[in-house]
Amino acid sequence: MAAYTVYLDQVFLGNLVMNYAILWSAAKLGRAPAGRWRLAAGAALGSAYSLALFFPGNSFLMTVWFKTAASIVITATVFAPVSLCKFLTCLGCFYLSSFALGGLTLGLIFFSHSGRLASYSGLGGIIAEHFWPGIFLGLAAFYAAAKGIAALIKSGYFENLFNMRLIIKSDGGWIKVDAFLDTGNHLKDPMTRRPVIVAEYAVLKPLLPEEARNCFEREGEPDVWGFLGSLGDKNYASRFTAVPFQSLGNVNGLMVGFRPDEVLIESQGRQVRVGKVVIAIYHKKLDPGGSYHALLSSELLAPVS
Repeated sequence: MAAYTVYLDQVFLGNLVMNYAILWSAAKLGRAPAGRWRLAAGAALGSAYSLALFFPGNSFLMTVWFKTAASIVITATVFAPVSLCKFLTCLGCFYLSSFALGGLTLGLIFFSHSGRLASYSGLGGIIAEHFWPGIFLGLAAFYAAAKGIAALIKSGYFENLFNMRLIIKSDGGWIKVDAFLDTGNHLKDPMTRRPVIVAEYAVLKPLLPEEARNCFEREGEPDVWGFLGSLGDKNYASRFTAVPFQSLGNVNGLMVGFRPDEVLIESQGRQVRVGKVVIAIYHKKLDPGGSYHALLSSELLAPVS
C-alpha cells in the first residue's frame, strides 16, 4: 500500500481558510450578520474537528450524529443568538456552502492531476500533492461564481422566477396584481383546504363590498369576526371566511379570507387558470418597496409549469 505524509499544520490552515469562506458564504446566503472574529472562531472549531480525525481512536468523530452536532456547534458559534427558524436557515446555508465549495475544490484537485490513478489507495496522495493549488483555485472559482450570481440577481435576471402577475376576477370585476412566489406560504383555508394567496387590501379594494372597507380602513387591527358578522345574510357573505395564520410574535392571527370567481397567472405571454383558491386580505404593505402586492403559494404553480 502506498504511504504518504500528512502535514497537520497544512490540514489545519487549509481547513481554516475553507471554513471561513464557507461560513462567510452561509452568512450572505442566510442574510445573517456575522463579525470577522465570530467567523474566525467558527472556522477554527471546524479546523480543530478536521485535525482530530487524524488521531487514533477517533471512530466516534466520524458518526453522523457527531458530524451533525459539530455542525450545530459551529453554526451557533457564528450566528447565535437567533430565532430557531433563522438558525435552521443558517445551518442549511452552511451545509449548502460546504458541499458546493468542498465538491468544487476536490473536482479541481483531480482535474489538475495529469497522472493515472492506479487504485483508490492513491487518492490521499493526489489530494496531498495538489492540496494548496486546489484550495486556492476552489476559492477563486467559488468567489467568482458567487459574485456572478449576485450580479445576475442584482440585474433582475432571476426576477421572473419569483415575480409574476395575477388576474383576480370576482362578481363581474377584475384586477391585476403583481405577486411574489413565497415558498414559505403554506396557508390553507381550514374549511375547504384550498391554498391561500395573501394580498394587500389596497389592491383588492375594488372587488370588496362596503363592509370590508369599513373594516380595513379604520384604525388598528381589522376585526375579523366583527366583519363576518356584519355581512348577515347578504348574497356575497358566503365568499368570506376566516383564515388563521402564525407569524413571529403572533401565534393566533386571523385574516379575512375572500373567495374570488377566478384567478389567472400570467406566464410567458399566456394566462393560466389556477384551481380554486382563497385570498387572505392583509391590511398593511407586504413589500415596503412596493415591488409586489401579493404572496403566491408554490402549490399553485403546478398548472403553470
